[in-house]
Amino acid sequence: MAKFSGSSPGLCVALLLLLTSASAVQVLNNINDLKKLNFGLSVPKHSLLLLHWFANEVDIDNNNIIRLTFDPDEGDYGSHHYGNYERLLDPLPHGNVRYRYFTVGNLNQDSSSDLPSYVVHPRIEYEGRNRDRIIFRVREQNVGRQAGHVIDRVYITQHFETSDNQGTRYDPDHTYQITTSLLRQISQFSVEMNDLNTLTNLRDNVRSNADYSQLREIRNLWGDLACLGLFLFIIIQEKYCSNQQPNNRRQPSVRRNTQPDYVVSIPESRPSRPNRSSEVSIRIPHHYSSDSDMTLQVVTDSKGRARIIWRNVPVNNYKSGLMVALYRSDEDEEPLTYKSVRNAKSGTYDTSVPLNEGLQVRLHEVVTVCFFWSRAGVEIHRGPEFKNPTAAVTIKGYNASLQLFAKDGKACARLYVKTSFTDWTSQFKDSWIGFYTSADKSTNNYEWWQWQWAKKFEQKTDLHSCLDTVVYEYCSNMTIAPGVQARFILKDNEEKARTPGWK
Repeated sequence: MAKFSGSSPGLCVALLLLLTSASAVQVLNNINDLKKLNFGLSVPKHSLLLLHWFANEVDIDNNNIIRLTFDPDEGDYGSHHYGNYERLLDPLPHGNVRYRYFTVGNLNQDSSSDLPSYVVHPRIEYEGRNRDRIIFRVREQNVGRQAGHVIDRVYITQHFETSDNQGTRYDPDHTYQITTSLLRQISQFSVEMNDLNTLTNLRDNVRSNADYSQLREIRNLWGDLACLGLFLFIIIQEKYCSNQQPNNRRQPSVRRNTQPDYVVSIPESRPSRPNRSSEVSIRIPHHYSSDSDMTLQVVTDSKGRARIIWRNVPVNNYKSGLMVALYRSDEDEEPLTYKSVRNAKSGTYDTSVPLNEGLQVRLHEVVTVCFFWSRAGVEIHRGPEFKNPTAAVTIKGYNASLQLFAKDGKACARLYVKTSFTDWTSQFKDSWIGFYTSADKSTNNYEWWQWQWAKKFEQKTDLHSCLDTVVYEYCSNMTIAPGVQARFILKDNEEKARTPGWK
């Protein structure tokens, strides 16, 4: 063996540390191990979103073999080869089987846009400044049942801070190996299921202390991503909540409380209700600057769901922060979903709640229950209820009119027929109403199967209407979205009315 002539003991020690550094990577075997990391402090919380996606993207069979469902050689999801030149990880094994390291998670690459929205565009509190990565080692096999890309090592890591002057190197002190068993545990928190029964089962499977009210809060806050929200709650919030409330641990012999353990405080004297228009500017109470006009509004997103818009929110007047919350109606006291505004004076929040008349956005103070867990507190202000358009367009030549409205996120139409128009069913025998994505579409270019004969509209007796008018209604399966319109076609494609495009 060659000797390093004249080398100092310090140099030998440094070389030894360099060659053995990979063995110092901490192994995380289960969710309890994951909870021990300081997410939000020394480890970016965004790495949990990336890890959740990865665990639900790969396939893990009954023999604990992990197979890739995407091709890193093609750069899928922004993945690319990792050379391990700084010897962060173990050297690649030698032999007939080829091994390679790959990394994924760089959100600045174009192909990373294929990652789910919750990873690419996370909630404000889970942004990670694009430092976190996943590294995985691939074993390439060309024969047998395990042919293809097989993963035998998975790691989460992060780039050094810019202030550390380490270039683009990964931080070995915050690099952790993720075992197959932990990946399998995380994969239980699928984004495909979000009902309370699923959340309850997941909570019990991992022995979480989350009570019913917290599960319901998670469901309201995260909507379609409720399982992800529960996963984040268990890893981040629950650790600090249990530290601050040591006597609140759940005992197996005690029946779980199924009622909420908190009440959202609503002021006894509420502000006077503004006019129920689609948008309203609300004057901030007297202790705010007189030029601080705030807007709270519910509109439609492109998927037929409620979008919250807030403008000029006085975030600087509340040290604990503010939240926007969506309610079923002005009379409802249980929020359907809510979002922390933090320092964003204006912004939008696309909820998972289907658009319906009556939906209302309110502004609340944030109440911090424990270190990372917060909820909606005292109400500050509320916007108007969402209202469908009240104007109906006249069907030319007839004592009838047409109106477009939304129900459960779908495009619907109403026919208003004057009682004096006694033979309308025979006059409209061959007439139909079609739904269109925009005003530019030709008469025959209605959405596929999104139409109905006028005579098959259902009479509605529960609607308030004039004594001389009868209301008929039909709801399609077409998603309501900006630009959508309804048209009345008499016969032979003769258009007699069209509603304004949905706004």
